[in-house]
Amino acid sequence: MMTITAENFTKFGDGGSDILPIGDLYKTQVRRLAVYLGIPKEIIQKTPTAGLWKGQTDESEIGVSYDVLDLILYGLEHWMNEPEIADELNVPLEKVNKIVEMWRKSEHKRKFPVIFKLSHRTPSLDWRVPLNY
Repeated sequence: MMTITAENFTKFGDGGSDILPIGDLYKTQVRRLAVYLGIPKEIIQKTPTAGLWKGQTDESEIGVSYDVLDLILYGLEHWMNEPEIADELNVPLEKVNKIVEMWRKSEHKRKFPVIFKLSHRTPSLDWRVPLNY
């Protein structure tokens, strides 16, 4: 998720974990999985919000519903360009362009911090722990 996604969280906040088992799913896929797992409807249908101020919701901040957002991201994931996505979804091109811009600006949230190369080898890149001899 785009992280605006499958991946939309505070940098090193909600995403700061050892494993993200549903991190590659879109919001709509997570909801379908929740239904399958029998999660209570009041949890599944709860309006997504960062709770920054009263009445704030993710969808109002983004400018589209997660149903539309997920389809825009899916189109990008499958190498569709913005006009193709807008046409396929019957969504104004300006909305698609806005999502693409938000996605680009939030890229830093989807990357691990840079590890400066000071030693001969870098943990988790070319030096794995535990070592198996």
